[in-house]
Amino acid sequence: MANKKIFFDGLPLVDGHFSGVGQYNLGILRGLDAILERDYLAGKQTPEIYVIIPRDRIPQFINFGFKHIRLKKFPLNFVTMSRLWRYNLLPPIDLLMGRGFYVFTRFVDMRLAFSKSSIVVYDLSYESHKEYAEDRNAKFLSEGVRRSLKRASRVFTISKNSKREVNKFYDFPSEKIAISTPAADQNYFYHRSDKEIVKVKQKYGIKKDYILSLSNLEPRKNLDTLVDAYCALPKSYRENVSLLLVGVSGWKTDALFQKIIELVKQGYDIVRPNEYISDQDKPAVLSGAKMLVYPSHYEGFGMPPLEALACGTPVITSDNSSIPEVVGDAGVMLDCKDVSGFTKTMKQYLDDSEKTEKRALVQGLERARHFNWEKSAQVYLDEILETMK
Repeated sequence: MANKKIFFDGLPLVDGHFSGVGQYNLGILRGLDAILERDYLAGKQTPEIYVIIPRDRIPQFINFGFKHIRLKKFPLNFVTMSRLWRYNLLPPIDLLMGRGFYVFTRFVDMRLAFSKSSIVVYDLSYESHKEYAEDRNAKFLSEGVRRSLKRASRVFTISKNSKREVNKFYDFPSEKIAISTPAADQNYFYHRSDKEIVKVKQKYGIKKDYILSLSNLEPRKNLDTLVDAYCALPKSYRENVSLLLVGVSGWKTDALFQKIIELVKQGYDIVRPNEYISDQDKPAVLSGAKMLVYPSHYEGFGMPPLEALACGTPVITSDNSSIPEVVGDAGVMLDCKDVSGFTKTMKQYLDDSEKTEKRALVQGLERARHFNWEKSAQVYLDEILETMK
């Protein structure tokens, strides 16, 4: 095993926008690092695990502080490497990086000369919900994933629902699809103190209690339903609780923004933070929320509900795609188009706030413990080593 080499595409780790894909890959690599540390201390042989990083982003990678995950410098800068990857123009990268097993972490692979590989497919929204996708990116993913699957020895995905979809839509063998779920690290995502919550609210200009939305502002997240449900709350409730929209702006959002502007003019308290909320502050923002409401049309997994549960925050979310796998019995799930249902449940949560929050602190933490980065990383290690036999 000591001579076996595993290479991860590290582009998501050092992208300027550290997306959910980047967070997932960081979690998996930290899980692998912990496994290697444990095996090293036990005197076991371990494979060599490398992350391929463009030459101009090496300091960012070093800052993650891995003990056993090694760096493999790619001789191009980030922008050039990304563009060549996108247009399938990179030469076989194992000619430069060496023979081994390659994990391509952004749906689409890179060409190889003599090595086996896998791709990570997080969801199929670009195929099954094209109306919510950015058109050019959906076309790139559809073509790129089909091409990559012809060369892949394995596929990793993040939920049972996504596994079923990959198997059914692409006719890729189910036995070659492994599920490795995300997790919320409970050393980081936990209920923060009142003092920390107040400090973070002041930092971001959050003046009142709030119902939280945590997601990119894009059509698939179904924020229209959330906005309508919030505005349907009785005025006496809305006077005391804002709707706080946290997340970066995505695509096809012009109509949503115009709608929010008009509603704010009418006196509805729909707000966004005065600056981008850092990952460091996210647990406190989650902890301070009266609830997280997440009415998404479709998810490959659904990290915000899991992170909220880990922080002991009540959750109301959709009952579709993979979300029931994440939330289980620890939150309320509704049809994503049920505006009145969301309004009714938000009102119930606010009416019985103390009891709801106490229940969430117990059930949420218990549910979050079902997901663990080391356990998910072990799936990668087991599947890859089996393929390399």
